[in-house]
Amino acid sequence: MKPPMNDDPHNRARRLIDMERVEGLAREDQRWLRDHLAACETCAGRAARTEAALRALRTASVSMPRGLAAAAQSTLRRRAEELRAQHTRNVALAIGCTLSWLFGVASAPLVWKVCAWVGTTLDLPRVVWVLGFAAWWFIPVSAMGVVILWLRRRWERESPAFGSRW
Repeated sequence: MKPPMNDDPHNRARRLIDMERVEGLAREDQRWLRDHLAACETCAGRAARTEAALRALRTASVSMPRGLAAAAQSTLRRRAEELRAQHTRNVALAIGCTLSWLFGVASAPLVWKVCAWVGTTLDLPRVVWVLGFAAWWFIPVSAMGVVILWLRRRWERESPAFGSRW
């Protein structure tokens, strides 16, 4: 990013001093800044103070409270266990859904014949026994939805962190 041409040279030097530390400078800007700092004591002082401040920040030590690392490890370990348990639940749910779908597809022709037989035996209108066939598909799915919601509420009670991710 090039500063505007009509800018004050000292403002340009200040901007370039800061840019040099953050994103680097083009060769042309580096040359201009080097020449300006050689000629301007004020801007050279600012560059020296900036460098000294950065050096001080790099060497400053930050003390950690006692037990922070152990607490962080414990939290990470607990979170990893929660993720493993959640993964196990998700795999079990996926397997259950797949088996349910496969058994539903496999049993559909038989269920259709049973519903048709019941409809003709009881002299029910076609729409009634077709709705019975549809109920065969929707009632188990609805029941599983209720079970899943119930389990989710239970997991939320057992692990408060679980609910915050949903």
